[in-house]
Amino acid sequence: MKISNILLLATALLAGPAVLAQQPAISDPLVPPPRPLVLRVPEAAQPVRLTRVNVDVMVVGRLARTTVEMTFHNPNARLLEGELQFPLLDGQQVSGLALDFDGKWRPAVPVEKARGQEIFEEVTRARIDPALLEATQGNNYKLRVYPIPAHGERRVSLTISERLREKRDGSALLRLPLAFSERLDVFDLRIQAPGLKAEAVKPVRGLGGARWENRAGGAALEMHRRDYRPEDRVEASFSAAGGPLVTVEEFDGKRYFYAELPAPRTLLVPRPSPRQLALVWDASGSGAKREHGREFALLDAYFRALGNTRVRLMLARDASEDSGTFVIKGGDWSSLRAVLENVSYDGGTNMAALRPHATADAVLLFSDGLGNFAAPTMPHFAVPLFAVSAAAAADNDRLRQAAEKSGGAFVDLLAISPAEAVTALLKQGPRLTGLRSNGARDLVAAPADAESGRLAVAGILNEASAGLDLEWRHPGGAVERRHLKVGSAGALSASFAAQAWANLQIRQLLPERSVNRAAIERLGKAFGLVTPGTSLIVLDRVEDYVRYEIVPPTELRAEYERLMSTRRQQSERERASHSEDIARRFKEKQAWWERDFPKGDRPKAREEAKATAGAVGSSALSAERNRPATAALPAPIASPAPAPAVAESRPSLAKAAPAQRMADAAAPAKADAAATPSPVASIQLKKWVANAPYAERLRKTENDQLYRIYLDERPGYLNSTAFFLDVADIFFDRDRPELALRILSNLAEMDLENRHVLRILGYRLMQAKRADLAVPVLQRVAELAPNEPQSWRDLGLAQAETGARQQALKSLYEVVTRPWHNRFPDIELVALAEMNALIATAPEKLDTSAIDPRFLRNLPLDLRVVLTWDADNTDIDLWVTDPNGEKSFYGNRLSYQGGAMSRDFTGGYGPEEFSLKKAKPGRYLIQAQFYGHRQQVVAGATTLGLRLTTGFGTAAQKEERLTLRLKGQSEVVTVGEFVVGE
Repeated sequence: MKISNILLLATALLAGPAVLAQQPAISDPLVPPPRPLVLRVPEAAQPVRLTRVNVDVMVVGRLARTTVEMTFHNPNARLLEGELQFPLLDGQQVSGLALDFDGKWRPAVPVEKARGQEIFEEVTRARIDPALLEATQGNNYKLRVYPIPAHGERRVSLTISERLREKRDGSALLRLPLAFSERLDVFDLRIQAPGLKAEAVKPVRGLGGARWENRAGGAALEMHRRDYRPEDRVEASFSAAGGPLVTVEEFDGKRYFYAELPAPRTLLVPRPSPRQLALVWDASGSGAKREHGREFALLDAYFRALGNTRVRLMLARDASEDSGTFVIKGGDWSSLRAVLENVSYDGGTNMAALRPHATADAVLLFSDGLGNFAAPTMPHFAVPLFAVSAAAAADNDRLRQAAEKSGGAFVDLLAISPAEAVTALLKQGPRLTGLRSNGARDLVAAPADAESGRLAVAGILNEASAGLDLEWRHPGGAVERRHLKVGSAGALSASFAAQAWANLQIRQLLPERSVNRAAIERLGKAFGLVTPGTSLIVLDRVEDYVRYEIVPPTELRAEYERLMSTRRQQSERERASHSEDIARRFKEKQAWWERDFPKGDRPKAREEAKATAGAVGSSALSAERNRPATAALPAPIASPAPAPAVAESRPSLAKAAPAQRMADAAAPAKADAAATPSPVASIQLKKWVANAPYAERLRKTENDQLYRIYLDERPGYLNSTAFFLDVADIFFDRDRPELALRILSNLAEMDLENRHVLRILGYRLMQAKRADLAVPVLQRVAELAPNEPQSWRDLGLAQAETGARQQALKSLYEVVTRPWHNRFPDIELVALAEMNALIATAPEKLDTSAIDPRFLRNLPLDLRVVLTWDADNTDIDLWVTDPNGEKSFYGNRLSYQGGAMSRDFTGGYGPEEFSLKKAKPGRYLIQAQFYGHRQQVVAGATTLGLRLTTGFGTAAQKEERLTLRLKGQSEVVTVGEFVVGE
């Protein structure tokens, strides 16, 4: 791939606006101020400028598609990288990306999100970046452009789709976020509205005196400016069409239609007043970002309208908390409000905690709908749910679907006033209950707009035209039916229908994305949409698409297919070769396990050999440390090195026969090993203690004040994983597990797309013996990083602890059979040991029919240590020093008494494994060293997870876990000891 064509577009979480709690009544919708587009180029001597912007907009009914072409100019004499912060408005979605390659636009193609992340990280390590567009929560984007040529230009094109928001008069509002932070050399804007007259469009703001004109097919507006800075927001209002609107599009061999039509307009009727109301208040950490002033204004108006009722309050975080019953008389809810105003927002969001415990006539839920801990799906509500959203970053589709399914209603307090929201809570109108057609399939409808009452319907035509039958049920039970004909005749000319259909389908699937993940990914890939499961990617050459098996744009397709036929054959050979390689290496490990090692003191001759071994060992270790992280790793060998830091030369684990100098010592040990049972072993951990000021303060605090002091310190450490880990440890030590888990769950609130943070959370939950909570967290990690073997190993170990042993077997076998990047050495053998130990110790017989028989053999161990860490491209070393004073580590991989160390991990997350079949009595010191890293780690330090096991693979297996952190290079920490036979 040429270095001249690189772009990254990634999203960041959208921060909520400030709380308006000081205003008891708020009448207007909240319109957040536009945030400016910012270009950051830290290494530029002269600023890199955005010089030209061309905006082209097409509006069809309530749909709009906007293409923004941006040109960047670099006045410097060197290649530079720039990062463009590009915020979008609520409801807008990036649906296209293209790069300028030698004057021609190269469109992006869809790819699974996890696959796109893997490709980006892999090519970044090789200093070759792709163009990647991905979405997380919120609606902010980062556009990384590299390189912008010296004294040259770079062009990028983004396509944004949206369903326009309704105004109170029923018209549709087009909003263009053009908050550029500087003047432009050239600014061009064109807006087209097929099917509308110029009189039906009104400029609202930012159009600088430009006039609408009637053109063939509809209204149009054009602006051409030089040396111009557009207003922060351009808005235009489009009057609602009186009757149905239809557009048809041919896409990938199918004919899609999109239609809008007016829903029945009848008087709203009052809902039954609830005598017992369940109020569920999301008190998780993200709840602090909601607009509580607008929520209180809504409750004020709602309780005034109800007059008298009883309210059961429940706070929802990582778990639910019953907060009492309140009697509302004459609309007076002051005692309830006092409680809500003093809520401490803390912890993750468990969706199961949103279900009220007590019976009620209705549920009033205030939440952003963003679940991130324990249960991932929205609970079922047996009574009407009234869901209220008042956060800029919210899953409104999930809240809306749950409310409408229960017969309740959803209100967005950022889009409408609290007074208007009260109407939705108190009154109800007709609901769409039927949508059928004999000439169209896969029909889908969007909820009717509250103001205009217009309904959007889309589907796939089986014939040239089709009739749609729609059915509404009114609150009193009456049924109203309508018939609509859709087809090419009379349809507007705009290629909107296919993506509009896909967007409506995805909108229905997204609320339960964990269940519908595969369907969402299929739609995203088929229609080129950015979804939680798909990204858009641009690569340079056709060979790059072949390398990563990504179907390229049309112009590269023929060459891609030709090269892929060869690639497929190569991939089949690689997979077969991988299985043979693992079988060979597992056989070598069995040979090591069958071999008996001496358990006495090391011979003196070995001590005398240190001087000569040291010189050889130093050069060998230096060579290993300096090898590239992506280079092919050597076969397992042990390099000679000076003691005590490095031991002398060892024969390879691959050698089944012992070296001649060990033969005499090994022979008698064989008989002894067969006759003598293993001595009793125990584990003594050295507690890792954080020395941060907040930790010192908390350790000095009495139990009754502990949580208050934590809340006092918390605002200064909201983005620190270390803070929540340290504080959770203190609460666990004080026997406050419920609060410890709440504090720990804040890690899930920090960044739902950060697998490193989620791994830390999963490890710490496992240490707390809460595998039931760790499994959904680690399932999310496996979704985010399915091409990292650690994801499947971690998940399998957690599943085994919950009793889901057959699922665990499948996850661990995934680690064994898939070919992984060569920066993950020996992880297959680590997983094989754990898989076979699981099979051997399971109380029930597990189904192993899908497993290659060559991989089925349990190798029990007296002692086992496994070290993992959270930061990629990081080198952590495991050290085990035995009673002989001999240290096993990456440079001494086979000790005198047979302790075996796995190959060195220098570019991944581990694991590194120490195994000892028969342990000599005495003490075994366990240490970890932070050798170094090649990236900014997650927490300002690297978080380590250690598992120390005795009797591994036997019924007597015992295990202890520890989580700790290392900060500086060459830092060494003592983890604990095995004590054998004492």
